[in-house]
Amino acid sequence: MTTDSRISFLPLLVALAAVLPVLSAATTASAAEANYDESLAGAFVLPDVLAGPDEAPASSLQEWERISRPHQFEMLEKYLYGRRLPAVPVSVVGEVERADVDLGNMKGLRLQAKLRLGTAADAPTTNVLLYLPKTTQKSPVFLKLNFRGNQAETEDPGVWLPTGWIPSDDGIVENRATDASRGTRQRRFPVAPMVGRGYGMATAYCGDFFPDRPDGRPQSVLASLGRPVTGNLPKDEPGAIGSWAWGLSRILDWLVTLPEVDAAKVIVVGHSRLGKTALWAGACDQRFAMVVSNESGCGGAALSRRNFGETIGVITDRFPHWFCPMLADYAGREIELPCDQHALLAMAAPRPLYVASAEQDRWADPRGEFLAAVAAGRAWKLYGLTGLGTEAMPPINTPVGQMVGYHVRNGSHDLLPYDWTRFADFADRTLRGKKQPAAEAAPQADARSRQLLAEFRPDQSSLPVAPPADAVRLIASGVEPKFTSMAGGPINWKIEEGTLIATRTKSHANHIVSSVMFEDADIHAEFMVSPLAHGNSGLYIHGHYEMQIYDSFGVENFTSQDEGSLYRFAKPLVNAARPAGEWQVYDIRFIAPKQNPDGSLKSAGTLKAWLNGQLVQDGVSFTGPRSPYIPYRHGVTDYLRGVEKQLQATGKGPLFLQDHGSPTRYRNVWIRPL
Repeated sequence: MTTDSRISFLPLLVALAAVLPVLSAATTASAAEANYDESLAGAFVLPDVLAGPDEAPASSLQEWERISRPHQFEMLEKYLYGRRLPAVPVSVVGEVERADVDLGNMKGLRLQAKLRLGTAADAPTTNVLLYLPKTTQKSPVFLKLNFRGNQAETEDPGVWLPTGWIPSDDGIVENRATDASRGTRQRRFPVAPMVGRGYGMATAYCGDFFPDRPDGRPQSVLASLGRPVTGNLPKDEPGAIGSWAWGLSRILDWLVTLPEVDAAKVIVVGHSRLGKTALWAGACDQRFAMVVSNESGCGGAALSRRNFGETIGVITDRFPHWFCPMLADYAGREIELPCDQHALLAMAAPRPLYVASAEQDRWADPRGEFLAAVAAGRAWKLYGLTGLGTEAMPPINTPVGQMVGYHVRNGSHDLLPYDWTRFADFADRTLRGKKQPAAEAAPQADARSRQLLAEFRPDQSSLPVAPPADAVRLIASGVEPKFTSMAGGPINWKIEEGTLIATRTKSHANHIVSSVMFEDADIHAEFMVSPLAHGNSGLYIHGHYEMQIYDSFGVENFTSQDEGSLYRFAKPLVNAARPAGEWQVYDIRFIAPKQNPDGSLKSAGTLKAWLNGQLVQDGVSFTGPRSPYIPYRHGVTDYLRGVEKQLQATGKGPLFLQDHGSPTRYRNVWIRPL
C-alpha cells in the first residue's frame, strides 16, 4: 500500500473506506470551533456508497443504476439538499442578442438572453451570458453561476447590468450593480484563453434563482414553483443550493437548443458554495457531460465525518438557507448522518468528475475533498472505469486521476486560471478524446464519410424490413445463419422460424461471430429483448464498438448503458426503446477508422444509428475501442486471435451478437458493405 508521510494515516483510511468501511468513529468538532489539527481529525466509518435500501452493496452495474444509485440520491435529497425541483418550460424574452467581440488576438461570439422560467407572466427570469469560438464546429461549453452578476465576470462593456439585489462588493451600491462593478471577478471567468481552446463560457447570476441571504426565500424561484417560502418548512424542503442547481438545469435547457453548442458536452462548474451547487446539479441532471467542483468544502466535496475545517453546525448556523432543514439536525452529530459527500461525488459516475482544492483553504478541508473523491471511485469501477487511480494525496500543483480528476494548488480560496487550465486539460482528455498531439491532429472524418452519414435515413416504418438486393443476409428465414461460435465452429443458439435466440451462459461469453467480414457498412438488425437479465445484449461492430441492446423502455435518465447508446462513447439522443416482447429495429451506418501505411491514424471512425424510427446517434466518432468487454479479450480463442489479426491488417472485421445472460431474439439481420 502506498504511504505518504505528509498525510499521516490518510492512505490507509482511504483504502479501507473505498473498499470496506470498517474504521472506528471519531468525535466531531463543536459547531462553534473548527479543528485544523490533523492529529485530531480522527478516524470514522463511511457509509457504503454502493448500498441500497437493504444496506446490501450493488454487485453489478445494473443493481447500482436501478437500486443503489436511486437510494443514495434519495438520502442526499432527504438529509442535505431537499427534494429535486420539477422542470418548467424555458423561453426567451424578446430576442437573443448576438454580437461579434474581440477576445485579445481573436474574434469570438457573445450571446445574451433573458430566459423566462415557467409560463406565467410573472415567472422568474435570468440573464445568461455566453461566449463562443467563431467556428463552424459545435462547441463544448463550461457553465457556471456567479456571485455578483454577469458584468462582474468580464470587462466587456456590452454585458447587461442586472437589476436585482446583489450582496455588497466593489461597484455594488445599495445592493445594485453599477458600471464600476464590471470585471471585478473576471479572474474567475477567463473567457479569452478558454474560447481560444475551443470552449464556450456561459454564466448567470445565482441571485436570480435565490438571493444569497437567509431571508431570500420569498424572492426565490421556489415561490413560482409552489413551494413554501415562510413558516416551518418540511425537513426535506430545498433551499438555495437546490434552487441554484435547478437554475443550472434550466439554463442547460436553453443551451442545448443553440446550433453553436455541442449539447452532449456541457460542463457544469462551480466555486465554493456554487461548487456545492455544481455537484448537486450534476447529480440531479445527467445531461451535464462533466462535473467540476472547485473548493466546495463542507456540504460539497469534503467529507462531513472528518473533524477538520467547517462543520455542519457552523455552515447551517451561518447559512441556514442553503440546505434543507434536516441537515441542521446533524450539527455535532456528523458521524450519525446516514450519507456522506462521497455519495454526492458518486452521482457523477460514469461521467468525468473533477475536484479541485487549494492548499491554504483549510476551511474547505482539501484532504477531506480528496478522501471523498477516492471513496467515490467505487461507482466508476462498476462501469469498468478507473476513478482517481491513486490513494495517495498528490503534491501541490500535481493533477492526478483518470475519470475522476483532482488537484490541490498553492494559494487560498479562489477560482484561478490555473484551475481553469486543469479543468480544460481534463475535459480535453475525457470528453474530447485529445489524449495526445497526434490524435488531436487526426482528421475526424473525410468528405465521403460525411456525405454517407448525411444521406442515411432508413425506412423503419414497418417490420420486417426487406433487405436491399446487394445486402448479405446473416439471419433470415430459410437461410442458414452466417455466424460461427467464438471458437470458429457451429453455433449453439436456438433457431425458431427464422429467429435466432441467444443461448445464455454463466460466463456471458457465448457470443456469435459473423462469417462475413466488412469495413464500412450498413447494418440492419431486428431484435426482441426479454425481461430476463434486463434484455442485455448488443451488436459488437468489428468486435470493438457496441450498439447497446437493453430493456430500457420508459427510462427517463438514460445513460450509455441503455438501448440506443454506443457503449462507453455516447448515450442515445432520445430513448426510442420499445417494451420487452416487442420487435425492435436498428439501422446503423458504420464508417471504420482508417490508418496510414505507417500505422498512424488517418481518420476517425464514425456512425449514425436509427432505432425504431428515431435518430439515436448522429455522427459520434471514435478511434479505438473503450469497453473492457470486447470479445477479443473475453473468452478469447485461437480463432478470435486470427479474426483480430485480420482486422488489424485489412480493416475488415465481423459483427458479433452478444450473449449477456438474456435470451434476446434476432431476426432479419443483414449487412450491406459500402
